[in-house]
Amino acid sequence: MPGPKLFFIDSKNIVDNQVAISDTALKHITKVLRLGKGDRIWLGDERKKRYLVELTEVDYKKATGRILEAKEVSEVPAVEILLLQSVLKGEKMDILIQKAAELGVSKIIPVITERTIVKFSESRISSKEKRWQSIAREAAQQSGRWDVPEIAPITDFEYIFEKTGKVDSGLILWEDERENRLKTVLRRYKNDGVKRISAFIGPEGGFTEKEIALAKENGFISVSMGDLILRAETAAIIIMGIIQYEFNNIG
Repeated sequence: MPGPKLFFIDSKNIVDNQVAISDTALKHITKVLRLGKGDRIWLGDERKKRYLVELTEVDYKKATGRILEAKEVSEVPAVEILLLQSVLKGEKMDILIQKAAELGVSKIIPVITERTIVKFSESRISSKEKRWQSIAREAAQQSGRWDVPEIAPITDFEYIFEKTGKVDSGLILWEDERENRLKTVLRRYKNDGVKRISAFIGPEGGFTEKEIALAKENGFISVSMGDLILRAETAAIIIMGIIQYEFNNIG
């Protein structure tokens, strides 16, 4: 039998060993899992703490629980991944954020590059960012992560390095790269004891040479994945999986 399900809450909902559960977690508990009084769940908060909770009251408006056990994160991943992703059109970005959360990415920065197809009005930006954070939260919950990846505000390429600063171990995927293979660079990073990798993935039309040059000035190494021409969302998912595999986080 599978163990208790995991849901994320805000630590402010915990008072004197009692937990108040609402919003998305409550809907899932009542409408999907149909849990009730006496059932047990795991709750995680933004402090990377996890709680085994026994439900003491459940209805469609609220749920409360009693903390039976509390523990802090015990494992640190071999490598932390920061994903800089050019915003993709349609549902592709939603799916990519979902998979990035499942694959253990710690932070996602959506970037508007020169060839980004999607254009946002100011009124839509906030709603998009909230939606993506919700998707990341649900995916992290589903995969049993200790934490929820942060979705940073949408940023224009020209300002992105003001946020990240110069990186020590960055990768930028470029179809015109002829020397550096992803596998070779990752193994060098692993041998050097790198603990954090920034991976920059472009839009459907790829990066411009100007963007590649600016990324290199800020510590990124351009890499290729060989002769295959992959869709942007496919390339991002594969790269995240390869990084996790190479650094023994999965497999």
